[in-house]
Amino acid sequence: MENYHKSSLLAILIGILPLIFELSSNIWQGDNGFFIVSAAYGLILLLLVLSINIEDLDQWFAEKALSYLSVFLTLTAILNKASILPLTEIGALYRLAIIAYMGNLYFLDRHFNTKNLVLLLLNLNVLAQLPVRAATVIILTISVLTFIFYLIRVAVTFSEQLRPFLLCVYLIVLLISLVWYTPELPDFVLKNLSWGIEVISILLGIVGAIIDLRLRRHLSINSHLVLGILIFLIINEGSVTITESNVINTSYLVLVFILTLCIVNVFGNIELDRNKRKISVIIPAHNSANTIVEALESIKNQTYRDWEIILINDDSNDETETIVKRYLENTPLLVKYHKQDQHNYLNAIKYGMKFAQGSIIFVLDADKILFNQNVFYRAASTLYGEKCDGMFVGIRAMYQRLKDGKLHLVRPYYRNRLSLVKTALGFGQNIYTNYAFWRREVFETSVRDNYLVNGMPSWYNAQTNLGLRVVNGNFVGLKYRVTKKKKIVDKTPSEDQIKILSTELRTLHHIASKIKIPAYRIQAAVYYAFNKLHIASLCPIIFKQGRTSLKEITPLLVEMRFNDIKYPYLQTIVDFSNNYNSKKKAEILIPRDLKIYHGADIEEFNQKLEQNTLAPFYYDLMEIISQGTTIYEVNKNDKKKLAEILEFFTIRDYVKVVDK
Repeated sequence: MENYHKSSLLAILIGILPLIFELSSNIWQGDNGFFIVSAAYGLILLLLVLSINIEDLDQWFAEKALSYLSVFLTLTAILNKASILPLTEIGALYRLAIIAYMGNLYFLDRHFNTKNLVLLLLNLNVLAQLPVRAATVIILTISVLTFIFYLIRVAVTFSEQLRPFLLCVYLIVLLISLVWYTPELPDFVLKNLSWGIEVISILLGIVGAIIDLRLRRHLSINSHLVLGILIFLIINEGSVTITESNVINTSYLVLVFILTLCIVNVFGNIELDRNKRKISVIIPAHNSANTIVEALESIKNQTYRDWEIILINDDSNDETETIVKRYLENTPLLVKYHKQDQHNYLNAIKYGMKFAQGSIIFVLDADKILFNQNVFYRAASTLYGEKCDGMFVGIRAMYQRLKDGKLHLVRPYYRNRLSLVKTALGFGQNIYTNYAFWRREVFETSVRDNYLVNGMPSWYNAQTNLGLRVVNGNFVGLKYRVTKKKKIVDKTPSEDQIKILSTELRTLHHIASKIKIPAYRIQAAVYYAFNKLHIASLCPIIFKQGRTSLKEITPLLVEMRFNDIKYPYLQTIVDFSNNYNSKKKAEILIPRDLKIYHGADIEEFNQKLEQNTLAPFYYDLMEIISQGTTIYEVNKNDKKKLAEILEFFTIRDYVKVVDK
């Protein structure tokens, strides 16, 4: 978490470079002042970089830094228009604007949202105000390359699905660049010392970054890495040539080095062994006789062939087993078939993990099918192409006779605290999805503990209170069947509703325990409005380090779901929130053979609670929790058990477990 905060600070410091350049040139007239300030600021950036784990210089850091850079470039242009800060370092600003523009076009592909569209318009506006000779050549080059590479991925390699809106944006940008283009050449002199020093420094930075990663961790020299560095080098050297500065810009050199580290880290630091590319597809099937064959057929038709199927019969009482065996007798398919005696979706996935051998894990529900034959190929291309823990896929509704319906692309995912706050403002609901392709080592650790055991969103890591490194696949991966839902007349909690609500409460409480969200009710209403208008990426949100009181959020969430809480489990959590007492203590004695429940076991807990067959310990504990008790004294050997139990009741982060 400390590295994460340092990387955020570094991104902000990079963003204000335009103001630093202009202020230094306006305060100290001449090149000397600019050189001194640039050198000092470059040293600050470099020292901060050296204190950060290179793992945090990833694609999300680069997008954050370039977003700040775009905003401050715009601010600098506005101050110039208002005659408050006249532009003096036009060449330096142009080079920063080119980097921001190039990065914005790339990240628009990764995260197509309102924020990035606005940043694109800001970048174009800044470039239009910078009178640099031959500047339009680089702008046109970037626009042409972006458009061509997108078409290649869509129409030639099929590694990306056609997105009409993104294609239109790239086409519009290309047309603007063509209109702007002026056929002129810069007055470039090879004897320019600063240019030579910058070229050598940039090349040494690239080589150094590669050597550093090669020595310290796994580095894969692949086409994505080579192409990324080559394009970045050509565009950067082109902008250096055109601006032809007579002063060595140290801050700019450090910025290029940082972005080079990002490129090498993202595209070269790929941990999947290129000889182990198998995808393990886990299918939990409960009473899936009518749909399981179509799900298996959608896997069989994939163009990507290195996969295996682990089919778990999740206590089905229909003809699922008969149909599966009959299908496999007539169809040669690599399927590992196993049965589970007690129905539980998440436990079925955990059980299936025992038999998975692939390096990539994907969970396919038995009532869904893969969108088309290129899903596995596109997923593998993304996971092998850049560093990430997993990859989200979009889903599309499917009506009778497999006709396509409404499209649900996953909203752009950002690995930052803002995503957590938005999840909290959405009352703990999963604002992304659990349908993703995962690297095996991540699935067996974080995804298992947080999603399969405790039922929280698969992308969320409660231990670090941060999201995993998940990227948007930006293609449709699944089709789901549309079924008519029965209207619920009263608001009496059903088993499914309680299961969902307990998950939301657990997620909300984890996030709120480490982040203070002022005026929670008002901010939640504002975020809801922005979300409904599909501009959630522009929603202004205020938060800080700290803790949000459960009294502000828990009763509100439960009351929104149910008018009358006639359920001990939920009432216990609400009472704890209302009666929270930071000094109240209780001694806890855990029976030796006590059954420990986790988030995934909520249905079993519900049934025993209704049947009044729970262990007496839980009735006593719920009474203690309801009183707002926050300090729990227990035998040292039972501390872990009690922590798991309190996690089940969603309050683990708001209490202390101490030795008796």
